[in-house]
Amino acid sequence: MKILCVCMGNTCRSPMAQALLQQKAAAANLPLTVSSAGLAAAPGDPASAPAIRVAALHGMDLSAHRSAALTTDALYDTDAVFCMNVQQKAMLLRYIPAEKIFVPDEAIPDPYGGDDATYAQCFTALDAALERFLSALSVPMITPMSAADVPAVAAIEQQCFSAPWSADALSAELNNDYAHFYVLRAFGEIAGYIGVHLILDEGYITNVAVLPWARRRGYARTLLQTAVDFCRRERAAFLSLEVRKSNTAALRLYASLGFSERGERKNFYTDPAEDAWILTLDFDTKEGESHACARN
Repeated sequence: MKILCVCMGNTCRSPMAQALLQQKAAAANLPLTVSSAGLAAAPGDPASAPAIRVAALHGMDLSAHRSAALTTDALYDTDAVFCMNVQQKAMLLRYIPAEKIFVPDEAIPDPYGGDDATYAQCFTALDAALERFLSALSVPMITPMSAADVPAVAAIEQQCFSAPWSADALSAELNNDYAHFYVLRAFGEIAGYIGVHLILDEGYITNVAVLPWARRRGYARTLLQTAVDFCRRERAAFLSLEVRKSNTAALRLYASLGFSERGERKNFYTDPAEDAWILTLDFDTKEGESHACARN
């Protein structure tokens, strides 16, 4: 995901925001490419001396920064823009839609001409605003898998499984009336997916996968809940899947959603060879109800 940090001169706020966001992305292993520019920048100016000193206190080196003027090409090529106040947002709206622009709840004042303490306050405000920005970017969006999504899903298979599904196999599922696949987008890319086969009233999860950088963010739970909700709406009797016996994290997650062990499959997995637990979630459809329950 390409992020563009914007202020007026590109010597104070946006260079600090760029460095902060790069540091946060690196620490959290997020797939972000960050740049900065100024709405009224004189190209080639260095970062202001106080900005360099304050950033250095937090392990960031702005000494090589040179200002860049904002261009329409840069705006069109970015996925999201972080700006400093609503006035700047209004200027950006001439070129890009509002959904691409993030503006802090409280404006970030321009520290230009201030002392180091003023820049330190600006840095603190940027830090808090960027945390909210990252939180907004992390909100997952679930959509049915389309043909355009197949290459990304196939890449996830390659990264996550020793016996991955091919792009051709995934494409074939788009023409399978019993198949229902969903992708999860976060930080501008497909971060995970889930596949469900529903035949009559029997649901089966074919695969669920989340990219390594996107794990421990609740995305796997979101995908599983999507499958559960879908099967519930379709009045399935149950939803089932297999899981490696050694995958304790997944077993805990499934148990928290109401799945329970119903059997096992010997040598179900290869590379490495391992048995699988069969886990099942039952749905009570009596008298029009559709809540999950545990079978005795």
